[in-house]
Amino acid sequence: FGDVIKYSGVIVPKDNITDEQQQELYSFVENYNDVEAVQRFNYHTGKVTDKEDKQYQISVYTIENVSQIDKLIDLHTRIGGEKLKLSSSGVILTEKIANILKLSVGDTITYTYENKDYTVKINGICENHINNYIYMTPEYYKEIYKESPSYNVIIEKHSMNTEKEEDFGTKLLKRDDVIGVSFLSGNIDKVEDMLNNLNVIVYVMIICAAALAFVVLYNLNNINITERQRELATLKVLGFFDGEVASYVYRENMVLTLFGVIAGMGIGTFLHHCVIQTVEVDMMMFGRNVFPRSYGWSALITLAFALFVNFMMFYRLRKIDMIESLKSVE
Repeated sequence: FGDVIKYSGVIVPKDNITDEQQQELYSFVENYNDVEAVQRFNYHTGKVTDKEDKQYQISVYTIENVSQIDKLIDLHTRIGGEKLKLSSSGVILTEKIANILKLSVGDTITYTYENKDYTVKINGICENHINNYIYMTPEYYKEIYKESPSYNVIIEKHSMNTEKEEDFGTKLLKRDDVIGVSFLSGNIDKVEDMLNNLNVIVYVMIICAAALAFVVLYNLNNINITERQRELATLKVLGFFDGEVASYVYRENMVLTLFGVIAGMGIGTFLHHCVIQTVEVDMMMFGRNVFPRSYGWSALITLAFALFVNFMMFYRLRKIDMIESLKSVE
């Protein structure tokens, strides 16, 4: 919402109204206070089938004025953010369904609508995260369906607060030419609530991972000191100060930690993609980008635990008895 889907509401006119009545409704919405953009769309739902005969629902949108679509829907690629333009030679397909059906630009997709199969060419694959869509121009619609599109929904973008939006919706529903109104603000609230609930799970996972990192680092340091106790005692006998003996151990720990951080970033990215794709449903695509700050925070947290463990081990190194060196064979 905001980056891909920019519109605020969908208005559904009654089926039996005349073109003049629908145009009057369009003018009412267009001239309403705080409405920034409005367009008529032809909308219908079809079904696509994969190689295993599993069916997926797909929504087909045809905008009346193609040049205005950027104000309502931002068609761009997820990777690179390249802008996509609708043309009369094909359609733009959303990424999730393209991945499910293993389709790419230049391929064709066949969907079923009202018991008829329609095959369209894919000119672009755009970023989208909720539901599956096909976007096409009126010219391409006419080529595929052999008739001009009848526009059955009005999509608008506004800058209203909740109170004004409710008043706008009430006025629309009181009209005889409107059958339904849907604003995205409710959907946005639901998504935010869902993500807030997911945050609790994420925090638990981070805490568990941090605890595991602490235990591993502590045990590695503890074993390292225990196995080399005579060697470290000998260094103290030779005149090394406590700080020098500690740094002798710390350098190894920090180098190993850095290698672990680097390896963990690569493996973590792979696991991230595996987990995200596993938990996704057919009609939803989660964000798959790992931001630089995520790498930074994970590295800093791991290094912080390594430094904390080193600090704890310093007191154990100070307690090493130099008499231990006498037990050495050397």
